[in-house]
Parts: sequence; structure tokens; C-alpha cells
Amino acid sequence: MMIPKRFKLFGTTINVVFDNNKMDDVKAYGYYENSKTLITLSDRDGLHMLSMDRIMDTFYHERTHAILELMQEYELSGNEKFVDVFSRLLRQADVTAEYE
Repeated sequence: MMIPKRFKLFGTTINVVFDNNKMDDVKAYGYYENSKTLITLSDRDGLHMLSMDRIMDTFYHERTHAILELMQEYELSGNEKFVDVFSRLLRQADVTAEYE
């Protein structure tokens, strides 16, 4: 599976960028900024590259924040346990989907 450069929710374009310096500053692997409709991701932790699994988990986590915030479900978006579990289940459903 690949990380998209952008996708749409409710007609709003959400851009996705990699910026290791910014993520080092906020001490996170990913961050969603609703005001900028932007997901920023990191592909490293210090000097070590992150696994593609970790990057995908982070992308799905931040995408879940984006979905919830565009739904104006700010309390759910602030519940990191909910966001983490929901995003992992969503990723698993996408990865294991079988089509005819």
C-alpha cells in the first residue's frame, strides 16, 4: 500500500507531506493540522528509518483525526486510544480486502 500525496473528504483536499524536521520539533511521527488540511509524516526516528508498517499506521492514525475533525467530532478526535484502535482496524480492513 502507498501513502497518497492528497485525498478528499467532504470535497476538501487533504494534502500529505513528509517533513522530518517538523516532526522532530513536535516529537511525533505524524500530525494533522485541520486549519491547513495537512497531514505531516516522518519517515525516520532520529537517525533510524521507520518501517513502512509504522509509517502506514501513522498515516491511518492521522487520517482518522482528519475524518473525525471534519465531522466536527472533536472529543473523539482527542481520544487517542479510540483513534489508534479505529485507525488500525480501518487499515486492517483495507489491507485484507478481497475483490472479485
